[in-house]
Amino acid sequence: MSAISKVLVFLIMFTAVIDTTTAQNRRSEPTTSLGEKLWYGGNVGLGFQSFNNSSSFLFALFPMVGYKITDNLSIGPRVGAAYQHLRSTARDGTIYKFNPVEISGAIFSRVKVIPQIFGHIEYEIATDKQSFQNANGIPQIASRSVNNFYIGAGYTSGGRIASEISLLYNVLDDGTTLNSPLVIRGGFTYRF
Repeated sequence: MSAISKVLVFLIMFTAVIDTTTAQNRRSEPTTSLGEKLWYGGNVGLGFQSFNNSSSFLFALFPMVGYKITDNLSIGPRVGAAYQHLRSTARDGTIYKFNPVEISGAIFSRVKVIPQIFGHIEYEIATDKQSFQNANGIPQIASRSVNNFYIGAGYTSGGRIASEISLLYNVLDDGTTLNSPLVIRGGFTYRF
């Protein structure tokens, strides 16, 4: 079974277990419309790196929509777009600049442990663009598809419009890049 299949099976099983534990609460709830079960949110990302005669600045937006299976359990999609400015120096001292855009898509599940604390799991497929030097010492950009699986927790300020911060760990990090497996996200939600 591939890593992607294992992650998807885990997400489905996690959601089913949490949903089963709250099944009694749902039986007594009145039916609600789809619009009342949706919540919206988004995170902003900033990143700076400097390594091996290269430097990088990244700005990213990650909008998401959640569907409330119960008051405490949500699932949904998240998309992302990141603009990156890379600056790399060749062996001869020439400076090369690149401005790649990275795109990602993810599915997530969240469970409110208490009103302000939530657990978060997410499977993401993303493009990763890195600079490297070819055999002649000239910087170039390489693109690859990356699978990420994040597990973590977060804090929300609560209320109809809320701010949030979360700490996630990428269990599929292979250690081949300078990216840390720990990710801190900050953002806002509406009706979470």
